[in-house]
Amino acid sequence: MKPFLIEWVFKGHLVRVPSFGVFLASAFSFAYFWSLRNARKLSLESKHVEKLFLLILLSSIAGGRLFHVLFEEPRFYWSHLSKIPAVWEGGFTFYGAMLCSLGAILLYCRIYGLSSGKVLDLVATSTLMSLSIGRIGCFLAGCCWGKTCSLPWAVTYTHPEAFNSLKGLSVHPTQLYESLGAFLLFFLCQRNLFSRHIPGETGLIALFGYALLRFLVEWFRGDTYRGFIGDGFLSYAQVISIVIGTLALVGWTRLKQHHKLF
Repeated sequence: MKPFLIEWVFKGHLVRVPSFGVFLASAFSFAYFWSLRNARKLSLESKHVEKLFLLILLSSIAGGRLFHVLFEEPRFYWSHLSKIPAVWEGGFTFYGAMLCSLGAILLYCRIYGLSSGKVLDLVATSTLMSLSIGRIGCFLAGCCWGKTCSLPWAVTYTHPEAFNSLKGLSVHPTQLYESLGAFLLFFLCQRNLFSRHIPGETGLIALFGYALLRFLVEWFRGDTYRGFIGDGFLSYAQVISIVIGTLALVGWTRLKQHHKLF
């Protein structure tokens, strides 16, 4: 595809703007402004959005990168330590970012006495859309590629610096599958947030919906370096999806039962 959105020569030096970095920055920017919009409707002070944004930004970048480094390609990074902080070059796992951010959010809510349900609802919608935007960056950069296929919508990576290791072969555009799924989940959760809102419900729907989406998309992924268990039957992401999806479903069921009692 197009790992660099812009390439030009300036005073004899090649200047390139990486696609993944641009879309990652766009995703975080959207998340911030959309959270400010929703915070007013949820009666949450904007100062908390500002603090949470910085906290989520740092924790998600750290968690997403470390999960990739420690579980997906530890041998490569052990030999190339200087590459660990280079997130603009790709290698960023959403589950690592999400789990680290969730821990940071819950800690923040405990310190400031905020409703963790409301805050998770607030973060859920903006995160889904930012994920949808970020996956387009993955698609252009070539990371998170799919298995080979002969479908009409298959894509072929030919750029020598694309992250895809199956260059010249037609593969599933798994990044776009996930981008579209996250986009649809965003609208579902945004509607739930203000139509029949029970604090915590939107966040749980988002967690369950994404866990299901990710579990399905993983069957079409072709980047086998990301780690598997059970003799290659399930990827790490699928195992995490099962755990998160189950916990979210149980939590949602209990939340609905509790709401009916009161």
